[in-house]
Amino acid sequence: MRVLLLTAVAAAGLGLAGCEPQRAPAEREPAAPSVAERVSVLSGDTFIVDGRGVRLANAFAPEPIPRARCWAEALAAKQAARVVQQLMREASSIEVRPTGEKDSYNRDFAIVMLGGLDLGQTLYDEGMAGRPGTRRFPWCDPISQNAEGAPTIYSLMEFKPR
Repeated sequence: MRVLLLTAVAAAGLGLAGCEPQRAPAEREPAAPSVAERVSVLSGDTFIVDGRGVRLANAFAPEPIPRARCWAEALAAKQAARVVQQLMREASSIEVRPTGEKDSYNRDFAIVMLGGLDLGQTLYDEGMAGRPGTRRFPWCDPISQNAEGAPTIYSLMEFKPR
């Protein structure tokens, strides 16, 4: 038994003899947060960027529940928000250019650039937002490309999800 104990102690000692103290890794600059980490998407046209409320100045997206006026608008709002979230995840940078105006919730109206891409223009071009300054787009009415402020409509046959 005594031989066994001495063998175990010797083995443990030999195992520790080859160990060197662990050195702390070199100090590194913390990585800058990604665009997606800096932005909370509230809806297709409303965000919190670095703790500041921002609303797109050049596009308006359909309203989500509970402000949606019908299921079609609620679904369109959900899709627009998903597209914006995906664009935020893919963006290498974000630039918020406030216009100097605020909405009724004290959020800054701004042009938002994602990696050089104008987010409001992109949403409008993709048919997910209308133009400000026009009559509110009737998301719940039969869709007509001739309606003032209507987003571009593609047929479902041409729809390409992101």
